[in-house]
Amino acid sequence: MKYYVSATPGPMPPTPEQFDAAMSWLEDRVNDGTFDCIFGYMKGGGFSVVNANSHRDVLQLMTAYPLFGLVTWDVHPLLEFKEGNDTIR
Repeated sequence: MKYYVSATPGPMPPTPEQFDAAMSWLEDRVNDGTFDCIFGYMKGGGFSVVNANSHRDVLQLMTAYPLFGLVTWDVHPLLEFKEGNDTIR
Protein backbone atom coordinates (compact mmCIF):
# COMPACT_ATOMS: atom_id res chain seq x y z
CA MET A 1 0.00 0.00 0.00
CA LYS A 2 1.02 3.58 -0.52
CA TYR A 3 0.57 6.39 1.99
CA TYR A 4 0.87 10.15 1.86
CA VAL A 5 2.85 11.11 4.97
CA SER A 6 3.58 14.75 5.75
CA ALA A 7 5.48 16.32 8.62
CA THR A 8 5.11 19.95 9.66
CA PRO A 9 7.72 21.38 12.05
CA GLY A 10 6.65 22.19 15.57
CA PRO A 11 7.31 25.37 17.47
CA MET A 12 10.85 24.32 18.42
CA PRO A 13 13.42 23.88 15.64
CA PRO A 14 15.65 20.82 15.72
CA THR A 15 19.31 21.08 16.64
CA PRO A 16 21.77 20.87 13.72
CA GLU A 17 22.59 17.30 14.84
CA GLN A 18 18.91 16.30 14.87
CA PHE A 19 18.42 17.91 11.46
CA ASP A 20 21.40 16.02 9.99
CA ALA A 21 20.17 12.73 11.48
CA ALA A 22 16.72 13.31 9.96
CA MET A 23 18.15 14.09 6.51
CA SER A 24 20.29 10.95 6.60
CA TRP A 25 17.31 8.85 7.73
CA LEU A 26 15.15 10.21 4.91
CA GLU A 27 17.84 9.53 2.29
CA ASP A 28 18.13 5.95 3.57
CA ARG A 29 14.35 5.45 3.16
CA VAL A 30 14.51 6.62 -0.47
CA ASN A 31 17.54 4.45 -1.16
CA ASP A 32 15.94 1.31 0.30
CA GLY A 33 12.65 1.88 -1.59
CA THR A 34 10.51 2.59 1.48
CA PHE A 35 9.77 6.08 0.11
CA ASP A 36 8.93 6.64 -3.56
CA CYS A 37 9.70 10.34 -3.24
CA ILE A 38 10.18 13.20 -0.80
CA PHE A 39 9.17 16.81 -1.36
CA GLY A 40 9.78 19.75 0.94
CA TYR A 41 7.58 22.73 1.70
CA MET A 42 9.02 26.22 1.39
CA LYS A 43 7.90 26.99 4.96
CA GLY A 44 9.60 23.84 6.31
CA GLY A 45 8.62 20.23 6.59
CA GLY A 46 7.48 18.16 3.66
CA PHE A 47 5.82 14.96 2.53
CA SER A 48 6.64 11.59 1.08
CA VAL A 49 4.87 8.74 -0.63
CA VAL A 50 5.55 5.73 1.57
CA ASN A 51 5.36 2.04 0.70
CA ALA A 52 4.12 -0.01 3.66
CA ASN A 53 2.11 -3.19 4.21
CA SER A 54 -0.17 -1.80 6.90
CA HIS A 55 -1.17 1.23 8.94
CA ARG A 56 0.86 -0.23 11.80
CA ASP A 57 3.98 -0.37 9.60
CA VAL A 58 3.54 3.33 8.77
CA LEU A 59 3.22 4.16 12.46
CA GLN A 60 6.38 2.21 13.27
CA LEU A 61 8.20 4.01 10.46
CA MET A 62 7.04 7.41 11.72
CA THR A 63 8.21 6.68 15.27
CA ALA A 64 11.67 5.73 13.95
CA TYR A 65 12.06 9.18 12.34
CA PRO A 66 14.64 11.18 14.34
CA LEU A 67 12.32 14.21 14.61
CA PHE A 68 9.19 12.18 15.46
CA GLY A 69 8.18 14.21 18.53
CA LEU A 70 9.09 17.55 16.97
CA VAL A 71 6.66 17.50 14.05
CA THR A 72 2.92 17.29 13.43
CA TRP A 73 1.94 14.38 11.20
CA ASP A 74 -0.69 13.98 8.51
CA VAL A 75 -1.15 10.48 7.04
CA HIS A 76 -3.53 9.26 4.32
CA PRO A 77 -3.74 5.88 2.57
CA LEU A 78 -3.55 6.35 -1.21
CA LEU A 79 -5.27 4.68 -4.14
CA GLU A 80 -3.77 4.31 -7.59
CA PHE A 81 -5.29 6.61 -10.22
CA LYS A 82 -8.80 5.31 -11.11
CA GLU A 83 -8.65 2.60 -8.44
CA GLY A 84 -12.13 2.43 -6.93
CA ASN A 85 -13.82 4.29 -9.80
CA ASP A 86 -16.29 1.44 -10.36
CA THR A 87 -17.30 1.54 -6.72
CA ILE A 88 -17.79 5.30 -6.67
CA ARG A 89 -19.49 5.47 -10.06
